[in-house]
Amino acid sequence: MIIKFLLALLPLLPAQAARAGAELVFYDSIEMNSAGEAVLKGGVYKQPVSANKGAQEIAAPMPVDGLYHMRFVADAQSMARAHEYADLLLGHPAFASVSGRFRIEYVQGDADLMKCGNTVPQSPRIITCDKQYILSLGTVPVHMTAVFTSRGSGGSGGAVPIVSIDYPLPVMLHEMLHAWTLQDEYTYSDSEAAYYCNNPRILKSPNTTSFAAQETYQSDAEALSANRNNIPWADSIRLPVTTSSATASGAALVLGTPQTTETAGMEPGLYSGSNCSRKMPSFRPYNVDTIMKTLSTTLIPPIHQKAVLAEIARVAGW
Repeated sequence: MIIKFLLALLPLLPAQAARAGAELVFYDSIEMNSAGEAVLKGGVYKQPVSANKGAQEIAAPMPVDGLYHMRFVADAQSMARAHEYADLLLGHPAFASVSGRFRIEYVQGDADLMKCGNTVPQSPRIITCDKQYILSLGTVPVHMTAVFTSRGSGGSGGAVPIVSIDYPLPVMLHEMLHAWTLQDEYTYSDSEAAYYCNNPRILKSPNTTSFAAQETYQSDAEALSANRNNIPWADSIRLPVTTSSATASGAALVLGTPQTTETAGMEPGLYSGSNCSRKMPSFRPYNVDTIMKTLSTTLIPPIHQKAVLAEIARVAGW
């Protein structure tokens, strides 16, 4: 679907894209960078094909008006859920400092053309949609497009979060947090780990890390020093990062903050057990349930919040 909306958007276009004949193809294109990460780009315009040059795509600038722009695309049966979710997002304490700078646009899509469904055998709950159609519904640049659908059952994160309306409301917040750099803290199944846990972004993120650690350490200081570069939140840790464990040759220290009642609060540590634990040692910063671990809470702790707000600010140019 090609949106003939060029005249109204001329102030937003680079000089080259504004030449006569350029067509707006869709906004918010998704491209993969060299690290295999999905990167959200600005609007894409395609120049007409000339005799000696093929079609040329030109990225348009993202909005830099001091606001973070979101587009919620929903089919007719899902639009009420999109509005309900906006209340959850804007009222969440983690976003209190920036909620006044969020702007949300609602766009209704055709459920048949959205083509949302469960198409990933390795992870049956994952939903995919026809993103080119969904992104073609945009007429102005936005920083994020999110999708609510009545088709399929589940959700997915990434550059364009998607959630079905039969899933709990906090699922979209969980999926948006993926787009804002956070990763899952629950343990993946064997098939999911094999599918996802080769991605550098999943193996090391603001709230999870997975790496091949030594079997034992001589001291806690040695363990932290040896693994500091693998722990994104290392500078926030004030607790031990090792646990005493019995071995054939006697007691030894193994990596992981002891999971005791004394460490069950919000003090950052290096807690074993996270998304890629079935494949390699995997850790998270807190010994509490967060929204990235379970949907029984909407908790976004300080380390998570700092990373998310930094990503929003980076994208919005704050």
